[in-house]
Amino acid sequence: MTLPTTFTWLGTAFTSLFNMDGFQSFTEEIIEDPSGLWGPFVDDILIPLSHILLIVFLTYISLRYLDRFIDRLLNISQIQQKKSTTLSRLIKSTARYAIYFISVIAIMEKLNIPVTSILAGAGIVGLAIGFGAQSLVKDVISGFFILFDNQMEVGDYVQINGNIEGTVEEIGLRVTKIREFSQRVHYISNGEISRVTNYNRDRMRPVISVTVPYETDQDLVQQTLQQINSDLSQKLAPYLIEPFSIFGVTDIQQDGVEYTIMGVVTPDEYWMVEREMRKMIIHTFNKNGIEIAYPRQVLMTPQNLQDIASLSSENRIKPNNHTESHKLKGEPQDGNDEG
Repeated sequence: MTLPTTFTWLGTAFTSLFNMDGFQSFTEEIIEDPSGLWGPFVDDILIPLSHILLIVFLTYISLRYLDRFIDRLLNISQIQQKKSTTLSRLIKSTARYAIYFISVIAIMEKLNIPVTSILAGAGIVGLAIGFGAQSLVKDVISGFFILFDNQMEVGDYVQINGNIEGTVEEIGLRVTKIREFSQRVHYISNGEISRVTNYNRDRMRPVISVTVPYETDQDLVQQTLQQINSDLSQKLAPYLIEPFSIFGVTDIQQDGVEYTIMGVVTPDEYWMVEREMRKMIIHTFNKNGIEIAYPRQVLMTPQNLQDIASLSSENRIKPNNHTESHKLKGEPQDGNDEG
């Protein structure tokens, strides 16, 4: 049933409705020969429309229950929680695109739109713009490698390319979402990710260095660090993979001697452990009267310079008592007087 025929049928129907005699004949026509009027309308409009509505309904149901189905499927597979979250978001995103695509194709077929011709044309167009879409293909391929190589997962704290640092919120086929500590979100194309530093791989080593002035009693510093080491190992025992250890003197700086203390902990507790280490060092050093070195400047006033000059001058001209006593007695000095 073509569009003009449809309008003609609708016009006839409405015209008949305004005329009782026409309305009676119209209804009689429908009753006597329903295929004559309703047949084309049902075949060409109602049935395709009902199919389209059914497709839309099935699409809605599929999208609504998609998340539950995928989550349950991943739970049954007993995949690790973080990997499950990563795969879940990726699979859901890919499945939604697939459902939308299938639904659109099905609706186009019901509307008698030549899908095959459109797809063939799209293939030609895609070939024409393929060179311009190389970055997109690169992003997708890189996304697969990031996932399959297990470089990072949702929830990991990572550093990307040495300059972007934060928590992974989503890994997609094209982009990866990183949220900084300041809550700024970076969307990075997967093809641009060349180096990943992952801080969440089984274990991490908190390392804290502290510098004390040169005049500090170094034996006291060693004893205090041993006490800190013991207290930390006892307090943070549930999070330790390896006990804390003192690395000794790790550097000699302009302002003092540097000592280092370290341990190995679970990744999730890394930042908390480092904070506790700093807190414990400050508290114990203060308790034992040990000062932590800090940059200092010596201010020289004119009076200071004059005092230093006077002191230096006195040291230069101060006579030697032994020599003076020889001179007073007229005795020769170490063979210099021959007569």
